[in-house]
Amino acid sequence: MCGFEVRILPKIRMGEDSSSKEGVWDLIDEATKECTAKAYLQVTQEDVEKFENRIRQILMSSGPTTFTKIASKWNTALLSMFAYYREATVATESLLDVLVKSETKIQTRVKMGLNSKMPSRFPPAVFYTPKELGGLGMLSASHILIPASDLRWSKQTDTGITHFRSGMTHDDDRLIPTVFRYITTWENEFLDSQRVWSEFAIKRSEAEQQKRRLAYEDLEDSWDRGLPRISTLFQKDRQTLAIDKGYRVRKEFKDIGGY
Repeated sequence: MCGFEVRILPKIRMGEDSSSKEGVWDLIDEATKECTAKAYLQVTQEDVEKFENRIRQILMSSGPTTFTKIASKWNTALLSMFAYYREATVATESLLDVLVKSETKIQTRVKMGLNSKMPSRFPPAVFYTPKELGGLGMLSASHILIPASDLRWSKQTDTGITHFRSGMTHDDDRLIPTVFRYITTWENEFLDSQRVWSEFAIKRSEAEQQKRRLAYEDLEDSWDRGLPRISTLFQKDRQTLAIDKGYRVRKEFKDIGGY
């Protein structure tokens, strides 16, 4: 549904192994607050193919385009996919394979533009360094390791490398961080949303008792949090957004029903 494949495993059939991995949601009974089942998420094959076709389209239409524009289109496609599927991406082997292949194809397109594929001419710094420092500013989704030759500069500082997140293991644990590690999982997003909206309800009731309106300063901590975001309450089209809630699921059932 909506690009996700969900397999629900009831608690009674779980056995002893009840640990949650990435791409697995704990389904909680609202009344008892007990975990009654686990939902195993994956991205549907149809949507994996859609992403692959999008990358193919970027490559096909990149004739005389500049390298930064190709990298920018890759970043847009990658972020839109990760921001929607999040932890389901990690649990889908076929999508991970497509990501690695697509990232390589984008880099090969840049190399072809310079009429060379010699690895020594294209260290990872060329692709992943921010534009401000002379790179293409590409985002990584395939845990590409940094070669030892590039690490010698990090040994000249006391701090070492501080900002990398978990990905593929390596002798020195030096890797280009994958974009997934910087996006909150849907499960955490749901939990945070419950907390943020309950806080909002308390603040709103307090404001009503004091006969005043809620201001941005009251909600500053939770402005860009919650599902939907708290900030949507202050937009001009908030009435439309209230009616539009859950449109993806409604559309799914309309398609099934055929009306």
